[in-house]
Amino acid sequence: MVAQTEQENTSPRFMLALVMGTMMNPLNSTMLATALFALCNSFKISIGQGAILITALYVTSTIAQPLMGRLADIFSAKKINLLGFVLVFIAAGIGIIAPNFSWLIISRIILGLGTSAAYPSAMALINRKYAEMNQEVPGDVLGIIAISGQVSMILGPVLGGFLTQWLGWRGIFYINIPWVLIAVYLSLIIPDYPSVNNKQGISFFKRLDVPGILIFSAFLLSLLFVLTNDTFSWLLFLASVILLVLLVFWERSQEAPFIDVRLLQTEPALLLVYFRTLATNYVLYQMLYGLPQWLEGVKNISPAQTGLLMVPDSVVAIVVGLLISKSKNLFGQNFIGVLLMFASAAGWLMLNIDSAIFFIVMVCVVIGLAEGVNLIANQALLNREAPLAQKGVSFGLFRTFGYIGAIISSSQLKIHFHGGITDPSFHQLALNMLYPCAALAILLIPLWLRLKRNKNQFAG
Repeated sequence: MVAQTEQENTSPRFMLALVMGTMMNPLNSTMLATALFALCNSFKISIGQGAILITALYVTSTIAQPLMGRLADIFSAKKINLLGFVLVFIAAGIGIIAPNFSWLIISRIILGLGTSAAYPSAMALINRKYAEMNQEVPGDVLGIIAISGQVSMILGPVLGGFLTQWLGWRGIFYINIPWVLIAVYLSLIIPDYPSVNNKQGISFFKRLDVPGILIFSAFLLSLLFVLTNDTFSWLLFLASVILLVLLVFWERSQEAPFIDVRLLQTEPALLLVYFRTLATNYVLYQMLYGLPQWLEGVKNISPAQTGLLMVPDSVVAIVVGLLISKSKNLFGQNFIGVLLMFASAAGWLMLNIDSAIFFIVMVCVVIGLAEGVNLIANQALLNREAPLAQKGVSFGLFRTFGYIGAIISSSQLKIHFHGGITDPSFHQLALNMLYPCAALAILLIPLWLRLKRNKNQFAG
């Protein structure tokens, strides 16, 4: 019976259930892109007003990812994963029957909560499964989870376009119903692994650390307002700093903190992974969103042709991600990732209004290489550094830092393209990328020293 259960756990069905869950967040984020115009026309509102549906899911996900991860750690990763599916089902139902735009906003908030449960709970489930088997998590298993998000970003706009064409804008909500039902059915074989974060003698309220969650949420909201405002607000910035200090002091005093700041203090390598993720996402999202705008604004290429030119980026990212995930050389992955970041920025600097299409495609390929390698390298490094009992919240924070990097990137694009898209403004973005690239290069030093020290200790 045990052998049969273990065989089931390692079956494609186990992974497919988790992959379908992790795909839901990026899929619902990107499907809206091709449905937004029809949706706004239906409710007779502007695209600017409709954009709050994008922001609602994005902001909710930024806060909810570590929250759902924390719940997966202290209660049950399987139950939190299923809770996410239930919330997505409810959100889809609200979206389908929404009588006005306000109900759609509520639907997207619930959708953000539900889809945020999948990734951290999936990482917790995978790690607990292999821990029970006394095995390390295979790199290709981690790679499949990481790449599923990339596949969703390609599939989302295409699927959203077809659904809107066939079923109207409500089609992007309809698709979640069969998706959830299939995912729940596949999830039935997943065992309910016991929590390894069960501290005896601590009340439910203290284990959940509701004050810590509220302070963390308030800090993130104030930080997001600072990053997204058109003008810098010292008042909001000061509020963010005060809330961060309050969060650190509160969490240090807790027996079961929501964010284990003492762990981050004693294990700085874990914190460095988050900084690496923020810097990486800042550069990659600058490229992914800045390049299409330059192609359309300077090269005067149509949106459809721009989409085709960006296809090599995504395809290469998926292929190289799956290939490099098989490697166990964490330093090598990160080293190659940093080199590709510099190469991408250099290629960007060489682009101009006279650049040939072939050269633009080559730059997209290099960007795809950088995206695929760094996506895998950061996730593999975090999986190595995060304690088993805190895998869920650790990977939730991983996503949060990635979102923050993306938000900073979008604010930079808004600043530099405010006066119009030109070659000089486009090149200034590339120059700005060199700073986080240099930071990533510097972060290779403590990574190399740590891995070398651990190797020597193991040999001794």
